[in-house]
Amino acid sequence: MTRRRRGLAGLATGPATVLGTVLATGLTAAAVLAAGVATAAAADTSGPTATPPTTPAVQTVTGVATNGVQLTLTLPKQLPVDLPAQTLAGREVDVTVKDIAGQGYTGEADTTFTAQGGSVTRTPLRIERYDPDSGAWRPVAVSPGAGAALTVPVPVTVPADGTQQVRLRVSPGTTLLDSVKVSASANGATVVGSAPVTSPAFSSTGLTAAVKAGTPQVVTGRLTNPTDVDYLHVPVKLYLKACSTQTGFCLQPADVKLEAQFAGQWQQVPVAADPAVAGGVTGTLFPDVSLSAGDSVQLTARMTLNSGSTAVSPVPVGFGPMGLTIADREATGGTLTVQPAVSPTPTTPATSTVSSSSSASTSSSSPSATPSTSDSASDSASVSTSDGASATGTASATTPPATAPSGPTASPVAAGTPSASGSGSDTILVAVGLFAVCLALVLVWALIKRRERAAAAVRAFAGPDGVDGEHDDIG
Repeated sequence: MTRRRRGLAGLATGPATVLGTVLATGLTAAAVLAAGVATAAAADTSGPTATPPTTPAVQTVTGVATNGVQLTLTLPKQLPVDLPAQTLAGREVDVTVKDIAGQGYTGEADTTFTAQGGSVTRTPLRIERYDPDSGAWRPVAVSPGAGAALTVPVPVTVPADGTQQVRLRVSPGTTLLDSVKVSASANGATVVGSAPVTSPAFSSTGLTAAVKAGTPQVVTGRLTNPTDVDYLHVPVKLYLKACSTQTGFCLQPADVKLEAQFAGQWQQVPVAADPAVAGGVTGTLFPDVSLSAGDSVQLTARMTLNSGSTAVSPVPVGFGPMGLTIADREATGGTLTVQPAVSPTPTTPATSTVSSSSSASTSSSSPSATPSTSDSASDSASVSTSDGASATGTASATTPPATAPSGPTASPVAAGTPSASGSGSDTILVAVGLFAVCLALVLVWALIKRRERAAAAVRAFAGPDGVDGEHDDIG
């Protein structure tokens, strides 16, 4: 399956080309990264460097012998792409022509390179041939009418039972292909092999979102290196560009705050205007990323746009490594829809009032221990005698059969403390109920005592012989 990949070809262009590209393509997220940050990358001479292995890994394919000739193809296991500002040496492809019939062979060995993947109409491959006479590598010219395939014929003279080697080199340049197919033929014998084209890749999240002005938007990026090349000093930048066609207002560095995360800590990075593109601002979040062969790096940053950026919303944004030819360039761009900041609604802190009825409950729930006397014969707490003398009983005068409970004195304490369960009104109701119970007990006790005293008075008046006796005990 063909992979959709494009290189950051714009990284090597100048400001004029960049501006023309932006005007031609419009404000798309992919063009933002390719064109906007490209200007800064082109002016930055401290871009990334690539170090390929001294001895790249190879693969060998041997064909079937035909007409006394057998071909063996030795080609690299991968073909890494060039950097926009650094050309890597091509990987060697060797075709060995062997005579197995003992007759020798004189003729041509044809080697065909076919670029596979994408919509290639003309080969982008850079091919060289080794000249044994001069000991130098010579570039192979590509004719204007060449398509995706290019054949390199090389004359060979193979002695009987001997071999001759054809040495070639190939590079995909900065074109992100799927693979390069290599096929060789000589005297009817053939051999076919293929080498995948590899490049760093970058993926990101958080670039397309609806954000509030003044609220940080976190973006993450993952830079992976499936190649056998070590990359050093890779800068990773974030780029934004927006201008309003109605107001003419453009995004300014003061409208954007950029931060990068290092060892779990946020560090603010400078934001600068792009002089080649109106409304373009950029910041180098990670200036020196190292990416060894086969490794990957996780990057986290955040950006905060102020309220002024709402006038140019939506804002295209790009986030990615500079100076690398990376796969899936579209994954490095997005669009932020900036919404006005929400003003916080002031809130009044809730106040809680603890109702205390300790004093009221204490005073009202303490029953009087001395019932009042009366001249009536009703059910009251006093006993009247026939001679007008009143008999007054107190709670401490005679040991009563029952004493007033002490519950009402404990209830106000519980109600008056913050730890009391229930509300203040519930506590008051409980205290009133307890007070009523105590009052009823006191009235019952007084009624009993009244009847006892009345009975004692009758016996005293009657005496032992049925006549009036002494009255001293009454009163």
